[in-house]
Amino acid sequence: MYASSSVENVPATPGRSGARRAHESGFRYLLTGIRALLVASAIAVAAAGTAMAASQALWVANGTNVLEFGSFSSGTHDTKPMVELNSTVFGAPQGVVFDASNDLWVIDGGTAIMGGTIPPSLEEFTETQLKNLKKDPTPMPNVQITSTDLVFPQQAVFDAAGNMWVSDNGANEVFVITPTQLAAGGNISFTTTIASDPAFSGPLGIVLHDGNLYIANNGSTTIFEFNSDHLPSVGSGLHTLVPDLTFSDDGMGSIQAPWALVFDAAGDLWSSNANAPFTLVKFSPAQVTTGGDPTPETTISPFEVKVSTHTEDESLAAPNGIAFDDKNNLVAISSATPFGLARYSGMEQMTGGSIKPFSFLAGSNTTLNAPAGDNFGPDISN
Repeated sequence: MYASSSVENVPATPGRSGARRAHESGFRYLLTGIRALLVASAIAVAAAGTAMAASQALWVANGTNVLEFGSFSSGTHDTKPMVELNSTVFGAPQGVVFDASNDLWVIDGGTAIMGGTIPPSLEEFTETQLKNLKKDPTPMPNVQITSTDLVFPQQAVFDAAGNMWVSDNGANEVFVITPTQLAAGGNISFTTTIASDPAFSGPLGIVLHDGNLYIANNGSTTIFEFNSDHLPSVGSGLHTLVPDLTFSDDGMGSIQAPWALVFDAAGDLWSSNANAPFTLVKFSPAQVTTGGDPTPETTISPFEVKVSTHTEDESLAAPNGIAFDDKNNLVAISSATPFGLARYSGMEQMTGGSIKPFSFLAGSNTTLNAPAGDNFGPDISN
């Protein structure tokens, strides 16, 4: 998980003959076909390379608690979660992320921003606690971090050194928390803070790719990228950075209140649009290195899924969290009714359009209620 480049002026293209345009069109078609084969190969290799990996489960920040779901078989299901994490400290869980030890960190926005009394915090639950959830579904966090700097944190990601990068939608800043601070917990002051010029607008989705930082501005129609060379050293205080690249809406709804960001095995950047048209969009590696207002290489749109004889549900309804499992299947979670989980295979990701997901979970048994972030992690039910 880790990006930048600068946008350069491109000279005007001279006029081309009809034969020349036809030649270039055919060449572009050939390149598109080759790229499709390469992507398919990358997906196949990813699947083959992880065939022996430990089984994974999907963990979901569900508004007031955290849920774990297991395998996603073909079709439509109203499945109960495998386990529930109902810690009494929770205010409004927004995101979940696992560290290198398979301990779960819950990014909890709290209720203070809505006039409540529960402050925002970051809460760690050990793998041992997770394995014991069926016996004790209401554990206290092993570590809890609070800070007067936090306003409404929603997503986080770890770097290779074990630092946690947290996007705070309310503070319009990104905080970096060291392994030492994560281990100690308590009420802390962050020693690394990143602001942006132009300012962040509700920073939410956060991902590191090739050493570079990407931030989704959920309050607008942009995604910022910051070059690794320009990121501050951990512990160096407050820094206001100018984005090296800005991705903007293409005028057709490509970036609308972007929520989550994630890279796939082929190096494509995916984002979820929490505002209409409620799509999942994919930007190719070439688009990722140039920014601007590109039309996504692939767009997955809502589909009316038949869930009963007389009922159909939208596969994507204000999608929030998106995540890839170890076989490159993409799961998207909807924050609006019917609060569904849609899983798309590698082939469906290539096809795009208004397509029926390979698997769709929705219904009262799921107990999903305004879910937000999701992430794949260890299957602790065994």
